[in-house]
Amino acid sequence: MIRETKFISLDGFGKIETVKTTRKIKNHRRSPALKAVKKFLRVSGNILSECAMANKNERKHKKSSKPTLLEQHYANQRKQGAQKLSTATIAKSRAYRAKSKAVRSINTGKKAYVKLSKSKAVLGIATSFIAVMLCVLTATNSLSFSAFATKSDTSSQTAEVKDVPSDSNMLSKKIYSKMANNEEILNDGFGLYIDGTLVGVSLDKEALEKALKKNLDDYKAKYDDETTDEFANDVKIVFGSYKSSLVDNSENIVNKNKDKFSYSLSTDIESVETIDYDTEVEYDDDEYTDYSEVVQKGIEGKVKHTYRVTFIDGEQSDSKLTKTETLKKVQNKIVVEGTKEKSVSSGGSSSDDSSSGGSSSGNFIWPLPYTQNITSGYGGRWGRMHSGIDISAGGVYGQDIVASDGGTVEWAGYDSSGYGNYVIIDHNNGYKTLYGHCSTLYVSAGQSVSQGQSIAAVGSTGDSTGPHLHFEVRTSSGDRLDPLGFV
Repeated sequence: MIRETKFISLDGFGKIETVKTTRKIKNHRRSPALKAVKKFLRVSGNILSECAMANKNERKHKKSSKPTLLEQHYANQRKQGAQKLSTATIAKSRAYRAKSKAVRSINTGKKAYVKLSKSKAVLGIATSFIAVMLCVLTATNSLSFSAFATKSDTSSQTAEVKDVPSDSNMLSKKIYSKMANNEEILNDGFGLYIDGTLVGVSLDKEALEKALKKNLDDYKAKYDDETTDEFANDVKIVFGSYKSSLVDNSENIVNKNKDKFSYSLSTDIESVETIDYDTEVEYDDDEYTDYSEVVQKGIEGKVKHTYRVTFIDGEQSDSKLTKTETLKKVQNKIVVEGTKEKSVSSGGSSSDDSSSGGSSSGNFIWPLPYTQNITSGYGGRWGRMHSGIDISAGGVYGQDIVASDGGTVEWAGYDSSGYGNYVIIDHNNGYKTLYGHCSTLYVSAGQSVSQGQSIAAVGSTGDSTGPHLHFEVRTSSGDRLDPLGFV
């Protein structure tokens, strides 16, 4: 550092000389006063940078699109705390502390640097003042923008912003805007659709599913545990955003729309079927033809069928056989008959012949040798009495019918009684036999016939549903008896 020093010269007291010298001022950069000033200038510079950046961002924000309701909400909050002016206050406080520290350092430091320190302190104060003014202008612009946003829609937004939920996942910005415009609020919920039509909204999916299950359980309450049911129409639960007016309790939604559900119910139905026994004839060559003996009684069988039946709204739509169980085995009737022929002497007494023409043996034989299959028994049938038995099998049409015992033909012809072509034989022992629905008659009234003689052919005349022999046993007084008690 160059300094100028004035002193009295050796030549005379009155003469003053000026000498320039170079002298290093030690430690002036490390003095407390200079450090305080440097720190003050650095802080002031940072404040100016912050204010400039804030002003730049504010101008950019003003050029952007119209602020959302959330931004207006935050703007209102800033308005309420605008008097704090945090940035400007901090800058002013920092400038004041820096100035005070600088003044204290100058007063305690070397006087040689007082002037310089004061100059820099004044510069720092001026810089801080400029920074404070810039921050105040920035804050003022922000407040003006908030006031403008508030005035633009005070009737709808000021009250609505207060109710915005803290959970951002609850409602989207679209929902916020609808709230601000006093439109109906939307809720995220679970809509119940029946055949594509929305019938209600629940906020609890589990409760809605439980209500639907209870509805199904109530529908099948009167059935057993094996019964199942489901909705026969399209019932769906769909998640989405729905109007608040549609939201209701899950049970209320289901109960209000019970008449819109269609139900498919599947249950087991059991049926017991009676199986008729067949009559089997065994022949004994050692016995005469008039010999007939039941060696095994016939027993009807019983079978239980289980069906899986499906009903849709109470009407049967499907049925499947799922199980068959035999409750009682069928036992066929077994009859043993003789085949040995009796001879007849010249005096007319019977020895080896079955019987002489027109005479009765007192025993009845099976009237249709082709088959012993009974298709309908004696007793009640179709609401009325079936007075005989029906005998039939495949290929039975045209087969020979024989006289069950010897006797006299009482009737052979056709009338409107329902028997079609039929024959009645009087066995002259208190019994008569009838052979109905014949296709052809081989005998005529008044003719004597012997046991086993062909009297007609199987047919389907009269009230008949197919080729068969209708066979009856009657008393002379006209009572109908069960033929199986005789043959």
